[in-house]
Amino acid sequence: MDRQKIQKAYRAVNLEKIVKEEENGVKKLVLRGYPILFNVETTVYDFWYGEIKEVILPTALDGVDLNNVVLLRSHDPDKILGKNGLNMRLEVDETGLFFECELLDTQIARDTYAEVDSGLLDGMSFACYFSDEVNRETKKRTVTHFDELIEITITAFPAYKEASVVTSKANEAEDDAEAAEREKFIKELEEL
Repeated sequence: MDRQKIQKAYRAVNLEKIVKEEENGVKKLVLRGYPILFNVETTVYDFWYGEIKEVILPTALDGVDLNNVVLLRSHDPDKILGKNGLNMRLEVDETGLFFECELLDTQIARDTYAEVDSGLLDGMSFACYFSDEVNRETKKRTVTHFDELIEITITAFPAYKEASVVTSKANEAEDDAEAAEREKFIKELEEL
């Protein structure tokens, strides 16, 4: 399976498209996605080794304090969109780190929502500390545990291409198409 096909199918399997409404009919701006994916190999740049392959194991977030993790726009600390426990929730599952954030009524939040909703912006990334080293012979790094997760971010340039964010108006046609895509993707995974 090529990367684009995996990414499209991955989104159909793991991300629900959602728009919530308050009782008075005002639309809430909600983003959902996976900034960290387990067992997905990607190419990243390492200061000492240049391009390397990296994979994050499902144990990487075990025992990590997620209470102060913030959601940023493009790793910019001046563009805060959410904070875990306030307007955002984080959940570790078998896929990776899932987030859901109800955006505040700010210009950066409205702009980010509009860009995600239109498909212009769909990548996610993160900033963290970990101690795992690069294997010098294979130029690979397996991340077994994060020492600290600082932030997750919505970005146009994700290191992990499959890490993504979505939001849009849900309708029955999209739901049916996603269900069919989900079944097809699961079959392809079982054949690997």
